[in-house]
Amino acid sequence: MNRTAKNPPPAVGDLVTRSAAWLGGKGVDSPRLDAELLLCRILNCDRLRLYMDWQKPLSELEVAAYRDFIQRRGRDREPVARITGRKAFYRREFEVTPDSFVPRPETEGVVERALMLMEKEPDLKNTRANVFEVGTGTGCIIVSLALESDAHRYIASDISPGALKAARHNATKLGVEGRVEFRDGAYFAGFEGTLSLIVSNPPYINTDTIAGLPPEVSRHDPMPALDGGADGLDAVRGIIDQGTPLLAHGGWVVLELGEDQPHRAAQLFRDTGKYDDIRVEKDLAAFDRYLLARRG
Repeated sequence: MNRTAKNPPPAVGDLVTRSAAWLGGKGVDSPRLDAELLLCRILNCDRLRLYMDWQKPLSELEVAAYRDFIQRRGRDREPVARITGRKAFYRREFEVTPDSFVPRPETEGVVERALMLMEKEPDLKNTRANVFEVGTGTGCIIVSLALESDAHRYIASDISPGALKAARHNATKLGVEGRVEFRDGAYFAGFEGTLSLIVSNPPYINTDTIAGLPPEVSRHDPMPALDGGADGLDAVRGIIDQGTPLLAHGGWVVLELGEDQPHRAAQLFRDTGKYDDIRVEKDLAAFDRYLLARRG
């Protein structure tokens, strides 16, 4: 009696190679890396282990789960971080939910500049200061700051209950739940007191350009985390209007903005007449990205 032989199960390397080629054909920017990261999630391993097991065959369940991930990445252009539910940021891993913005590498620059100010500015270095993040999302900025420096009080706000739930979860998972206060509401969410440092990666995309963004962003990032109004600077105006009265003399604001915005935002700070040191700094790709402003 003749029996049809079953095809042998695919090996790790063969499946990654074929999946990367398919993703590339769908317009994914980093098909090979994405194919590897998605399989790492299925196998619960890192990329080094993946290469060590390059010839290892996969089970049918592993293949089926991986194909689902690859379909979501290529067909729906769902970002890897949304598929896996996690994203690396400032040497740590943060959980990502549909309600929260996926952390970007550029945002690590906000953390770096805030830490620099904490180390060098007398009003931050020598006192227990209040540090406030507007629009916390996953909590990656404020939680990273709390992990790097236990000298201050940390507060963060968001208008999305789902984002705040994710941020609180990340704070608990990373061990700083007792040192970060999360507030439900816009901008400073009713905070009363004096702030020494305000940080934010606010929504800064012009409303009419959102639809033309890559589908990874336009389809999958929450709209409130993207829409910055007609010129992308509505949130900056809100931070200036509501934050300036709370900010101590000598206190700082650190913002991440779009490539064409820091100089225009700097003018908004100058127009108040209340800031005496305003700086625009570049990201690692040499784009104007960060705005730092000192309250006079």
